Amino acid sequence: MTQPNVEPRHAPRVVDAHIHAVPPALIQKINRGLFSEVAVSGDEHGFRFRFPGMQPSPPSPSGLTDFALLAEWGRDRHIDIQIVGPWTDLLGYTLSRAEAAAWSRAYNEDLVRACADHAGLVPMATIPLQFPDLAVNEMEHAHAIGCRGVMIGSDIPGLAIDAPELDEVWGAAAGLSLPMLLHPTFIRIPQELQSRGLKNAVARVGEVTIALTRLVYSGALLRYPNLVVIAALGGGAVVPFTKRIIRNHDLGWSETGTDVEASLQRLFFDSVVLDPTFLRYLVQQVGAHRLLMGSDYPFPWEPDPVRSVLEAGLPVEDASAVLGGTASKLFGLV
Repeated sequence: MTQPNVEPRHAPRVVDAHIHAVPPALIQKINRGLFSEVAVSGDEHGFRFRFPGMQPSPPSPSGLTDFALLAEWGRDRHIDIQIVGPWTDLLGYTLSRAEAAAWSRAYNEDLVRACADHAGLVPMATIPLQFPDLAVNEMEHAHAIGCRGVMIGSDIPGLAIDAPELDEVWGAAAGLSLPMLLHPTFIRIPQELQSRGLKNAVARVGEVTIALTRLVYSGALLRYPNLVVIAALGGGAVVPFTKRIIRNHDLGWSETGTDVEASLQRLFFDSVVLDPTFLRYLVQQVGAHRLLMGSDYPFPWEPDPVRSVLEAGLPVEDASAVLGGTASKLFGLV
């Protein structure tokens, strides 16, 4: 496989650690019938994907499949390295065992090839998390072909994020030094979230908060000291409600004996919070060394992520860490 095309810089100046993309070659494979459980249709509004047991995806923005446009978007915003992950609507967590393995493998290999065509694009893998043994196998392959991290969803059919069955996944990610970006997902969208954009307005914040809290209570972050978990959307409500999460444990309601405060201190967070004041608060609470800049491209949440960080009014050293220093260390870009 072709290795990702990363400019040989001593320390990338700016890194965007939260990006979604779909390689056009993957869509061509669906259209050729290589996946019996995945379907795609397209019109002037974009592509819609269908997976078993899930509603059709929203129409894909044009930027999702246009890697040249992605690279240009980054250059226009003075971003040096863009870490490109899957679209979380396409993680394939409802696929059968054989199909899930084939889907993840094709997605990762096509993503590596697509990124290699553009300087500064670095691939982040997807894994079939519903089958932990397959997830480990795919992580090993993804690492071998040049993926620098893994993007995972919070909603896994038949498994909670704190399930013991996932320990082998956390251990493999730690052993391979593959940071994991935990992104809120919904396999089945509750009826009350299907109008007024509530899924995106507030529900994703709640979903990532619950998943992170479960992971903290599981003790996995302490069992695997080299495991790096980056929380999308600034970790939702985890940082503001840290004391509540700890108090719940102290009252005996978390059903765990782990050191919750130490586990919380192991988490990293992206900057996709849309509010420079809140971003400054996160830095004050957890330190700039635990924050990574993200855009959520091509979705219009942080249209200028660099400006959002600069508007937070951070000290120069902290701003540098958030803009790229932290991500460079975690993803091995230095």
